[in-house]
Amino acid sequence: MESFTFSGNAYFDSQAQPVLLATNGVVQYQNKAMEELERSCGLGAAMGQPLPEVLADLGADAVAQLNLGGVSYQVRTQTTEAGVLYTFQELREDGLGKYEAIRLCGQMRSSLGEALVALQQLFDGMVETEQLKLEERFNPVLRQYSRILRMVSSTELLVQSEEDLKSSWNPAPLNLSSLADRLLRELGPLTRQFDCEAEGNLVVWADEKLLRQALLNLVLNGLQAGGRVEMKLRRAGEQALIVVTSAGGQPMEPQTFSRLGGGEQAVDSFRPGGLHFGMELCWKIFRLHNGTLAVTNGEAGVQVTGRIPLLRTGEQPAARSTPGCLEYDGGIPDVLVELSDYLPEEWYSVSEFLD
Repeated sequence: MESFTFSGNAYFDSQAQPVLLATNGVVQYQNKAMEELERSCGLGAAMGQPLPEVLADLGADAVAQLNLGGVSYQVRTQTTEAGVLYTFQELREDGLGKYEAIRLCGQMRSSLGEALVALQQLFDGMVETEQLKLEERFNPVLRQYSRILRMVSSTELLVQSEEDLKSSWNPAPLNLSSLADRLLRELGPLTRQFDCEAEGNLVVWADEKLLRQALLNLVLNGLQAGGRVEMKLRRAGEQALIVVTSAGGQPMEPQTFSRLGGGEQAVDSFRPGGLHFGMELCWKIFRLHNGTLAVTNGEAGVQVTGRIPLLRTGEQPAARSTPGCLEYDGGIPDVLVELSDYLPEEWYSVSEFLD
């Protein structure tokens, strides 16, 4: 590769990020952005003067984060023939970006998978008498495993835009009547506090995994509120109407209800065991299906009403219908994952997870 030279002043003078050059600990050059930073925070990095202590302590070819005048900067040093070049980049308080969060969730899934394998090996290494004696000790561990898996899955959905989700979702004609029947069969053994009924032949265009996740979240919210959860599905014109009611349960506190959907909800309404963004996830999934979702808070409990467009006659190829509950990675039924904040530990038995 051929080398070339250029005037550092001509290049850095026009840069928006602050830059200075020091030789033997003395400032030899600073661009206009650096002069403005020096004036705003009184850094003391004037031309011809010794480097301020906060910069002099940095070694060559180093990276540091400094607070200057109430603003956080990443400072990078680079050794050059003319001296040590210091570049400043303001740090934004935006938290993790979308892609960083998705990558982190992927790494957490991988770590969870490795943890389950290690747990399997530990259990398999026991003699049968030890397995029988310690089986119940595994239940709380497996329940927490399911809770973390639910958090990861929900976070992946929440950080993605609806356009991102549409690029990877898997929609097909789905018979909601069959889905409702399956949910009743799957949840019946887990809790007697759930009932479901549906009109026949309610076919929509949907991603079954996502829609199941939303419906299970609505059921979970009702179960946590106490009372009996009833889900009813029927035709309403050209739409499928889905109504989930927590009959006899506790209504939301007025302050909590008024903040529903707000960014501060997860902090202000925090209670042990809750994820506190279940409704946000449900709203997102229903919007993705060109549907709507409304929450009504009453003295008798909370009612959630959802609508999804029905496929018209002639637009209905054979509707997809899975034989049983869907599974997360590792073969765990989604009902055990999505209801892990509510179900007792005995449902998280070794036979369900490790056999």
